[in-house]
Amino acid sequence: MSKMTARMRAPVLVHRTPTAIPAPAASTRAGRSSPLLWLGVAAVLFFLVPLVGTDWLELQPDLYYLGYFTVAVSFLAAFLAAHASALRPLWTANLWQSLVIGALAGAALAVGVFNQPATPHPDGWRYGFQIIWRGLIYGSVDALTLYVFPAAVAYLLMRGNRKGLSRKAGFAGLALVLSLLVTTTYHLGYSEYRGDTIKYPEIGAIVANVPTALTGNPLGAVIAHGAMHTSAVVHQNEGGVQHMLPPKVTADYGTHGSSDVAAGLAAAWLLVTAGALTLLVRRQRPE
Repeated sequence: MSKMTARMRAPVLVHRTPTAIPAPAASTRAGRSSPLLWLGVAAVLFFLVPLVGTDWLELQPDLYYLGYFTVAVSFLAAFLAAHASALRPLWTANLWQSLVIGALAGAALAVGVFNQPATPHPDGWRYGFQIIWRGLIYGSVDALTLYVFPAAVAYLLMRGNRKGLSRKAGFAGLALVLSLLVTTTYHLGYSEYRGDTIKYPEIGAIVANVPTALTGNPLGAVIAHGAMHTSAVVHQNEGGVQHMLPPKVTADYGTHGSSDVAAGLAAAWLLVTAGALTLLVRRQRPE
């Protein structure tokens, strides 16, 4: 009995295969390359969208916007879903200050638009539709693509560390450089910006990045750029010398597609997109 008890109490040795742990250097390199990969894809993608939609297909503007908005919202939703937890502090820090500064920047841009010669605009429901579609929605999507997204990439590249004046200034400068990159490649997709006129969207990018530089939060750019687009629809519906509402429809532009069909599809798009974004936001909320 004692021998049996001794055997039962004897320690049992279990052989375990060691678990492989990835090298820190490799994971660090992967983490750094991912935001740059998103940035590179965005620069190419948002050059091709206007090139194909306006230069090659010559789509009716509202129909073209439908395609551009769909591509942009889908791309940004995928990017945000991939980096949701890392970017959450970027959206919440100094939010109200960013929105207020964005509103002030938008007011300055609106004054600049209204100081230029006016152009005719449509009447009735088409005018109201254009204020929403070409003003608020177009301005917001442009702002998210050209200013908010590059700032998010800059934030990820800096690993969210903006402590101290030097790193705050570094973030502001990096966000502006990346914003100018995406802004330039995107606008070069439109034929009217392949020349000296490219300076106008680049100046607009500098103004729209003011909320990011002063507060560290880029969401104020949505208000600033949305105000500029809406002012252009109201006062310079044909875009003016700065071509604020591309594509510029000239006698050589084919304008393929019906504006009535585009308006109906735009209304459906707004409903579907609002529902999809609502579901995405709910899923991204922390439990």
